[in-house]
Amino acid sequence: MAFEDKFETPPAAGTSHVSRIAVSAVRLLLGLVLIGLVLLNVVNALARATGIVVIGVDEVLVFGMIWMVMLGMLLVTADRGHIALELLATRVGSRTAHVFSIVTHTVMAASCAYAAYQSFLFVQRVNAAGQTSMALGMPMLIPHSALVVGFGGTALIAALLVISDIQALMSQPRLKAAP
Repeated sequence: MAFEDKFETPPAAGTSHVSRIAVSAVRLLLGLVLIGLVLLNVVNALARATGIVVIGVDEVLVFGMIWMVMLGMLLVTADRGHIALELLATRVGSRTAHVFSIVTHTVMAASCAYAAYQSFLFVQRVNAAGQTSMALGMPMLIPHSALVVGFGGTALIAALLVISDIQALMSQPRLKAAP
C-alpha cells in the first residue's frame, strides 16, 4: 500500500494530488510528534515521581506544542475547517457561502499577514540578542519562528482560498429576477 493511499486526504475542490500528499504527510508528522510528546511527558512524570528531574523536557514539550498548533492552523485553514466559519457557511446558499468565505478569508489573510510580520520583527530582535532557552540553551529563534511560519502560511493559504472562492463565485450562474 502506497503512502498516499494509506494516509490519503480527501480531495477538496481545486486541490492537486501533490498538495493532498503534502497535507497527509504533515498530518502524519504532527500525529507522530504528538505521540512522541505524550510519551516524553509520561517519562517526565515517571522520572519526577521517582525524584529524578530531567532537564529540558518541559521546554521541549512547550516548544513542540507551539509548533504543532501553528502547523495545525495551516491544515485547518486549508481544509476550511475553522468551526465558526464552517457553522455559518453551511447555513446559507452557495453564492452567499462564497461571498462569506471571501470576506472571512480576506480578513484572515490580512490579520495573519500582520501577525506574521510582527512575529518576524520579534524573531529578528530575539536572534540579534542571541537569546536562548533557560534549560537547554536552545536559540529562542526556533520556538518563536513557529509563529512566523504559522501566521505567514495561514495568510498565504487564506489568500489562495480568496482567489479560489472568487473564481468559483464568478463561474456560478446568476439567478435572474422574474419579469
